[in-house]
Amino acid sequence: MKRSNRLILLIGLFLAVVAFVGVILLTNNGNSGTGTPAAPTTTAIVVAAQDIPLGTTITAPMVTTKDVPIADKPADSFALPAAVIGKIVRTDVTSGGYISTSTFSDTASLVDVSQLLDSGLGAVSVQVDQVTGVGTLIKPGDRVDVVLSMNDAAKNPIVVAAPKGTQPTTSVGAFELINPLLNSTTVKVLVQNVQVVGTILPPPTAQQGAAQGTTGGGTAPAATTLNGQAQIVILALTAQQAELVRFTQLDGNLSLVLRSPKDKDAPAVKTTGITLRQLVDNYGVIPPKIILTVQP
Repeated sequence: MKRSNRLILLIGLFLAVVAFVGVILLTNNGNSGTGTPAAPTTTAIVVAAQDIPLGTTITAPMVTTKDVPIADKPADSFALPAAVIGKIVRTDVTSGGYISTSTFSDTASLVDVSQLLDSGLGAVSVQVDQVTGVGTLIKPGDRVDVVLSMNDAAKNPIVVAAPKGTQPTTSVGAFELINPLLNSTTVKVLVQNVQVVGTILPPPTAQQGAAQGTTGGGTAPAATTLNGQAQIVILALTAQQAELVRFTQLDGNLSLVLRSPKDKDAPAVKTTGITLRQLVDNYGVIPPKIILTVQP
């Protein structure tokens, strides 16, 4: 009787072990298709699907995604095309190159300005401020017009032929300055639709740095705010345009007009230039009149 009990006990234990192993096997088989997936080893980044020139507004066909190992993913890359569509690139982007945050940075084009110039163009720098440079908001890739204004009577005198018998001052005849009180201001668009290939904010002056410094022994910051600060704008110009801009810098006042990105292929517009005479004759501006009063 005791042997029978032992045999039954052993058989029961054996069956329990078999049942336990079976349950484990069944559980593993049931979860084989729904278990925790393996950790991903790659991730997507946004890359250029074609060459994207400086100043281009990115559209959906211009970009795509590319899978790269997670360990090789650039920290400044974008994961979704939607994050870059509608933005203007501030440097050239080659097909297959990844789109980075620096692609849209003002300083992106300064890596190598010469590579951004088309054949026949040269880089010319001009200095503007918040008034003459659209609030120093001009960025690489933008397109601008250059406007000349002159209002210095000494540099832009109004002269007429002198009366007969006057000793000539040159080989071509004699001239005399007429009323120096006459308005000598003249304004004209000289260069149109040229591209900006770089911008630089000059270092702050000593006075600006002192104004921005901290009290209590702190150090002055490396840069000042844009309020009142000048900006250097680098333009891509032909040789003739460079001559016009240089004259503007020396004998006149230069201003930049920021154009729409849609004006890339717009033709030049013929302008009249403006003087006080034209304001009165063509635009209905009322000229000032002399006011006579009786002195007490």
